[in-house]
Amino acid sequence: MYALQLNEFGPASNLKYVEVKVPTINSPYQMIIKVMAAGVNPVDYKFRKGLYPISNIIGVIKIIGSDFSGIVVAKGSKVTEFNIGDQVFGKKNPYFGGGTYAQYTIVNINDGGIVKKPATITHQEAAGFGVAGITAWTGLITVGGLKIGEEAKEVQKKILVIGASGGCGTYTVQIAKNINNAQVTAICSGKNAELIKKLGADRIIDYTKEDFVEVLKEEKESFDLVIDCVGGDEFYTKSIPILKKKGNFLTFVGPDAYGESASTIDVIRLLAMIANRNLFGERSYRFVLAASGKDLPKMVPYLEKRQIVTVIDREFDLKDGQQAHEMIESHRTVGKIILNCNNNN
Repeated sequence: MYALQLNEFGPASNLKYVEVKVPTINSPYQMIIKVMAAGVNPVDYKFRKGLYPISNIIGVIKIIGSDFSGIVVAKGSKVTEFNIGDQVFGKKNPYFGGGTYAQYTIVNINDGGIVKKPATITHQEAAGFGVAGITAWTGLITVGGLKIGEEAKEVQKKILVIGASGGCGTYTVQIAKNINNAQVTAICSGKNAELIKKLGADRIIDYTKEDFVEVLKEEKESFDLVIDCVGGDEFYTKSIPILKKKGNFLTFVGPDAYGESASTIDVIRLLAMIANRNLFGERSYRFVLAASGKDLPKMVPYLEKRQIVTVIDREFDLKDGQQAHEMIESHRTVGKIILNCNNNN
């Protein structure tokens, strides 16, 4: 098979399209997936650059990538809920058995994060959901406490989404509006305003023309949640006046822009800051990391009904993964970037 292989930390050019061995099953709980499409996430280029403390311990992951959609081609004896030929999607940890930037990958059903793909969505749409979609769901529903179903109709929540046009942002807007029926204010550039409105935003603030602090200055203590999909400590400070006294500020990125500061010292500093703000701060501060895939089955019905859709900015062939990484690292993508891994097979 072919894969994008990383032999040392560094720039996108370190990703090489090479022929490698197809993974083999060594546990009765494993499956081999023929990867039709893989999602590209900011966390991937951070793995590539060796920005995470764990990278100094484990070293380079030869094949990175967490999100996938594909077809089951082999399975262990203990796998009963999936059959050969099933179309599936989900997320996995690339530290265990390698990542998804390959024509085949191996998954363990005990890790969760894998479900059958609805016929109503493409492999590309399914591959994009993984990390970004699960993170958005976890932030809003699990951590943010938003309700779904009939309970959501009882009290309408008011939410501000910072960075609404990115991968996490597009999913956050849709989950907040289409599943929770929240009142959604979204911050993005004017060129993406029409798209974000179509996804469910009630109001757009164009950050290239106006500061949300000024726009929302008459709406003091009225927001239940502020969701930061960009990163940058100033957003927490700016959000305090508009958050309710028991409101939550949730960040998917952290206090540093785009979450690119991730040394051991930075992590310790971040944990201390979170503890300090939650103990002594004016409003709750929550840092939502990419979550476990165990709740993925709850999200499938909304994907199947297309109440949540994947916005795809651009698709690349697997061999062009360097270009995909250069694009994701530009922080100017709208929605998701997808790698097509088996175009010729």
